[in-house]
Amino acid sequence: MPKDSSRRNDTRRANKDRRARLEELRRQQKAAERRKNFLFVGSAIAVALILIGAAVIPAYLHDQANKKKQKVGYQAAPSKAEKAAGCDGVHNDPISPAAVHVTTPIDYSKEKYGDTRGGTPPIPPSNGRHNPVSLGDTNRFYPLSQNPRPERAVHNLEHGYIVVWYDSKLPADQAAHLQELAAGGNLSRLLVVGWSQGDLPAGKHVVLTSWGRTDRCAKVSDDVINSFYKTHLNAPLAPEAGSPAIQVRRTTRPAHCPAHPRPRARVRPRRRAHRRRRPRRRSSRY
Repeated sequence: MPKDSSRRNDTRRANKDRRARLEELRRQQKAAERRKNFLFVGSAIAVALILIGAAVIPAYLHDQANKKKQKVGYQAAPSKAEKAAGCDGVHNDPISPAAVHVTTPIDYSKEKYGDTRGGTPPIPPSNGRHNPVSLGDTNRFYPLSQNPRPERAVHNLEHGYIVVWYDSKLPADQAAHLQELAAGGNLSRLLVVGWSQGDLPAGKHVVLTSWGRTDRCAKVSDDVINSFYKTHLNAPLAPEAGSPAIQVRRTTRPAHCPAHPRPRARVRPRRRAHRRRRPRRRSSRY
């Protein structure tokens, strides 16, 4: 074979090998760039997911915790002040329909709208059927000696009031202190009502209630009462939150407290006496 032909073949092979190496280098470079881009995009997506999770997950957990706290039967852990006063913490009671008015006495121990945790009867009530006339809020202390009707106090709860119940086992000095709290100007929608239908259950002689919420305590605590008042006054659960007390009308007999006073007898208007018209005299014809 001539030398020139052999040299050209060697040159062609060398060029072909060079091109092949260049193509391989380009492929490797493109693959490295793709891996680099993939790692960059993947890292960005991972960081974004972490940031989204950090924002969404705590909010979701907080929302679920709040929903749990609103469920019927939920028992809140007592605060430090509640523990010191022998309180159980706020309990979520079953909620009754609103504006169920009755004029007869109610045995609330046979109802279901109160704290029944631990098998206790649902007294005092935190909602349920009630009298159409509430207790007044000019005098906000109703002692045991007056035998206040719980049916009327429950109507106050429907209007967003806070009712503190106590029984005969509460020491006299603590009952007197409740009277002072009720007379103060800072708690204008707080009523103190004596429970005259026996002892309150679970050895708790003072019970705080709002519509659908109960906190049983062993003794009176200003901190507990003020905190409960601030949290549950005119709460959204109360169907008529913010409404004033419904006073007894003068035409209403206090013993019965009907929904409406008896209507007055209607007085019929007098009929006017009609004069008899004289017949016209016909004119005689001529």
